[in-house]
Amino acid sequence: MADAQKLIDKILNDAKLDAKKHRQETERKKQELRDKTHRAVDKRVAEIERAADEAILENNKRIKAVYDLEHRKQILAAKQEVMARAKSLAMQKLCSLNKDDYLSLLKRRLLECAANGEGGIIVSGSETSIDSKFINDINGALVKRSGKGNISLLPEKHEMSGGFLYVNGGLEVDVSLEALLDEIWQKRETEIAAALFEEE
Repeated sequence: MADAQKLIDKILNDAKLDAKKHRQETERKKQELRDKTHRAVDKRVAEIERAADEAILENNKRIKAVYDLEHRKQILAAKQEVMARAKSLAMQKLCSLNKDDYLSLLKRRLLECAANGEGGIIVSGSETSIDSKFINDINGALVKRSGKGNISLLPEKHEMSGGFLYVNGGLEVDVSLEALLDEIWQKRETEIAAALFEEE
């Protein structure tokens, strides 16, 4: 009977040892699984944080690019407004030339247009400086230059701030003050902008 008890005790003791080993093995595996899960979570968190940092950086770059573009647009609009005002002031100055300077400017341009001594000019209904005396002076200068002076002041009228339209057959040249200013402005726009915005 004692031997049977010893055997039972041994079996129980072995069972306890096995159970303990099994618990320890299970605990070890659970710990490994926990550690692996923690490492996976930490890695994923790091990836998410890195992706978030990259997204924030990219977003900041985009915001800055949009801001820079908008800023450049506003500066350009302001410059265009200043240029438009400068051109308007130049037009006012051109329109307020004294009569001698005004006629001298138009005479030079008409002599260029009518090099062959032929043609006519159309003025606006409010034009008072271009008259028969101006036409006679032009024709006299053309006779000296080309031997012919047949420019006439045509009865038609054209809406413009000053100057004239030169016509000769199918040829028509706009020598209005607006056209003269546009021509000068196009040739010297870069120079004008540099003078207006020289601090840049």
